[in-house]
Amino acid sequence: MSDFKISKRLCTAASFVRDGAVVADIGTDHAYLPIYLVLNGKASKAYASDINVGPIQKARENIQKYGLENCIETAVASGLDGIEKFAPSDIVICGMGGELIVKILENSPYIRNENVRLILQPMTHVEEVREYLLNGFSTIDENVVFEDEKIYQILCLQYDGDFHRNTRLELELGKINIQNKSEEFKILLNSTIAKKKKRRDGLLKGGYNTSEIDLEIEELKKLL
Repeated sequence: MSDFKISKRLCTAASFVRDGAVVADIGTDHAYLPIYLVLNGKASKAYASDINVGPIQKARENIQKYGLENCIETAVASGLDGIEKFAPSDIVICGMGGELIVKILENSPYIRNENVRLILQPMTHVEEVREYLLNGFSTIDENVVFEDEKIYQILCLQYDGDFHRNTRLELELGKINIQNKSEEFKILLNSTIAKKKKRRDGLLKGGYNTSEIDLEIEELKKLL
């Protein structure tokens, strides 16, 4: 086991990568995740891409530092453009807004393959990511991470061609997260309730009807 350290958020994403996988880390920044996966023998090969030249230059320096030039390939690329050439089995997209993740996935026919796993960590609009993936993708696992006073949801999915259904709460919080009720999930739940209460208070001050958001808050409270 390598002593190379990554954040709790990235470590959780790494836990969803299959043993021996060929991994693509999209929006890799400094290539910490691919380096961690290869050093620990979890990934056989990795591909690290970013839309900006600066992060890729830093990624290449880090890869060279650990002598992994033969195991990790880098590229300046937009989203999943050209991903077919590398043929990854596991695709990781962490730290992007949910709307951007959906756009990237929409533009890639490659992901509609039963052998390809998606590991996603949207910074915003996680419900939009889940809703988009209901058409054709099954959730294999998911988790909530609380780190540096921030809450992250990490999703793991694979294509199965079926249409799946989620309630509004399941889109927002995750069906598996709701079932598991981890300590981190409770933090997410309390944060979600607080945000909705704040929004309700704003609506009340504006003289708007709050019956819908009141119902949402009550549904969330039942999960505590």
